Amino acid sequence: MPIPRCSASLAPSAAFTVAEGRRAGLSTTTLRSAAWRTPFRGTRVTAEHDDHARLAALLRACRDSAFLCNTTAAVIHGFPLPLRLAESARRMPVIGVPNDQVRVRRSGVIGRRLIVEADDIVEVDGIRCTSRLRTWAELSEILSVAQLTAVTDFLIARRLPLATRDQLEATHRRFLGGRGSKARRLAIDLANDGSESPRESELRVLLVTAGLPEPECNVEIYDGTRFIARVDLLFRDERTILEYDGDHHRDPRQWSRDQRRRAELESLGYRYTSVTARDFDDPSALLARIRRLLAQGR
Repeated sequence: MPIPRCSASLAPSAAFTVAEGRRAGLSTTTLRSAAWRTPFRGTRVTAEHDDHARLAALLRACRDSAFLCNTTAAVIHGFPLPLRLAESARRMPVIGVPNDQVRVRRSGVIGRRLIVEADDIVEVDGIRCTSRLRTWAELSEILSVAQLTAVTDFLIARRLPLATRDQLEATHRRFLGGRGSKARRLAIDLANDGSESPRESELRVLLVTAGLPEPECNVEIYDGTRFIARVDLLFRDERTILEYDGDHHRDPRQWSRDQRRRAELESLGYRYTSVTARDFDDPSALLARIRRLLAQGR
């Protein structure tokens, strides 16, 4: 149902509280109409709302000191979370308040009390949330080392760096001794600013923690001066290439390009193996396959 023009013009914003709507002149009948959705008690958003509007409405209904944190802040920052966690963070937002206040108690929300410093809280597109560094520290308590390394790679990525290793080290030291300390230490040590996808990061961590040498990330392969391919992971001495194939590789045209590319690389003497999400279900088998390939190249 389209939003009535008069209602749209009176609405204080795309996301607002019922109290704000009434102050703006919206009647009780209008506020209960199909023109709006009610993502949380006492809030309204436009019928075509998105996650951002939904979370903005929630914060407007909370006290001014409230902020999104943990996995929900990670979603706002665009961190590469596992799908299950990202969906949970949207469905059941995590809201924090300073430690000297009573935590938020609302249906459909997880409330937290946190000791925060002034620069721990930032605003992203009008939404108050924990900073990237503070959010990274909080994620270390719930993510695996491989998953946290993927987030760390995302933060220091050379293509678009959002944090430095020194900043991550300082944040790690700040929370040293608490939950997640070991995961943060390993994630910093394992991080690679050349990584360009979460699964690529997780694959690299799997290899290194299993005792295999660390491969190079996103390497360009040439035949003389002719560009052949940019590969995900390369064991240069063993001339072995690992490529993570996501769902988009199922497209027939992409599959055809992949096969032509693979044929070119193999004609140059490279061993090549594709890794998919299903391979992570049996990491022992995946590691055995990669060990066999590397042995052939020695």
